[in-house]
Amino acid sequence: MDRFIIAHDVTKMLPKMQVVIVTAYNLDNQGENSSVNDFAQKAASTAVSELAAYPNPQSHPRIALYRDTLKAACNLSAKKFPQSNESLYKRLMKEKKALRPINPVVDFYNSVSVKYGVSAGAFDLGELQKRSIKPLELRLSTPADTFKPLDAKSDDPPVPVTKGELVYVQDGTVLTRHLAWRQAAEALVTEETKNVIFMSEVFNDEEATATPTSLAASVAEDLVNGLKLFFGVEARATFLGEGIGVRTAEVENAFF
Repeated sequence: MDRFIIAHDVTKMLPKMQVVIVTAYNLDNQGENSSVNDFAQKAASTAVSELAAYPNPQSHPRIALYRDTLKAACNLSAKKFPQSNESLYKRLMKEKKALRPINPVVDFYNSVSVKYGVSAGAFDLGELQKRSIKPLELRLSTPADTFKPLDAKSDDPPVPVTKGELVYVQDGTVLTRHLAWRQAAEALVTEETKNVIFMSEVFNDEEATATPTSLAASVAEDLVNGLKLFFGVEARATFLGEGIGVRTAEVENAFF
């Protein structure tokens, strides 16, 4: 797997979306990372204070934008398929404190999501590159695609997905359904993960132009700088989207 590709029908469907892609190699994702914990606590505290002005997460302008955009673009029900940023905000409004730690990389990208109100996630790049030479794609699902949810038993078979869903997929294996609603068991970032591909789907209020919006640029800056400060690794960001005119990001081999 040496490329990430967004299908043209997806960028046409979501012209105000800019996807930030960041790759990082040789991470130490084991144990506790106090720098990530501090970043997570600060992001959560700020978000909790901001959310206090709204009766529920879906009333927050950023969450409302995701809901309205996906409803208009592909008739996606936010009630049935809430995006990851909305789910995080729901937990914050309920618990009013930093989210339960999972592992440093996951805690890091969740905190970037919380800070900016955007959806963000990551896959184990090494696992993707071991699995297949086929690219990672963001596209509409086909009848041949299958999905094994994160909470499935190890001996459960993958199940078909509905045609036309927004999915991250590699070689017919769906990694997330309905954009950033539900994650698969495959390519999960664990404490053993060393090489990671991050992605953030930034929905913009304004028309997305040939350059990254200020929001997309800020998300990318936090991801790249955080990887340097918290994990000691260099990383670079690529911006993709309809206005930018870029739908493919090259990905280096994790086993060079």
